[in-house]
Amino acid sequence: MKNYRLHLIRHGMTEANRRGAYAGRRTDVELSPEGIRELIALRERYEYPPVDAVFCSPMTRCIQTAGVLYPQAELQVVPSMAEMDFGEFDGRTLEELRGEGERFRRWVKNSLTEAPPGGESMEEFGQRVAVGLSSVLAYVMQNEIQDCAIVTHGGVIRAILTSMALPRLSPAQMLVGNGRGYTCFASPQLWMRDRVIEVVGIMPHGADKATELNPELAQAMSAFLSAGAEEE
Repeated sequence: MKNYRLHLIRHGMTEANRRGAYAGRRTDVELSPEGIRELIALRERYEYPPVDAVFCSPMTRCIQTAGVLYPQAELQVVPSMAEMDFGEFDGRTLEELRGEGERFRRWVKNSLTEAPPGGESMEEFGQRVAVGLSSVLAYVMQNEIQDCAIVTHGGVIRAILTSMALPRLSPAQMLVGNGRGYTCFASPQLWMRDRVIEVVGIMPHGADKATELNPELAQAMSAFLSAGAEEE
């Protein structure tokens, strides 16, 4: 059974990441100097395997990350692989959003079906990402591309891992660090039958985990999860 290898990679750190802001589809920020240094350090210490194609979110931070990790590759931009649209909450931190009161609390409590003002719900976002992954896999299989990288966002990777990948990972394992991610196998039979791919390793190869987060971002994520729990 033939398997195609997909390397899902989250973009490098931005200043918005460092601040713990909701940097979504509307926040087109560049990598921070620290983020570029971190990517270079990861590339020198571990292995980002050679690929035959690089697919990329249209956001600047992803295009820059692909340029650092795969400088010789020609990028194929996939618009549906952009981060979630947080609407009016985009670009703002948790502390800033607490002032939104009921609007923010309602979204945190019902984010699967409730969209932030002017944005998209998790359900809508997941459907968009599924369309993007399907288009990538159709191209990969049609053109017999054995290895490819998909440089995208933490939210996109989590959406794939949640509903389109086996084995099912824990929520903590889906908090992918900057420059990190997962290697997956995609077999035509399994994809056509069940619309799932298989998680087989950590990106970059040689790293012991994909969930290593910048301390500031880890603190912001913990605060967000705590805020959600408070609303239950």
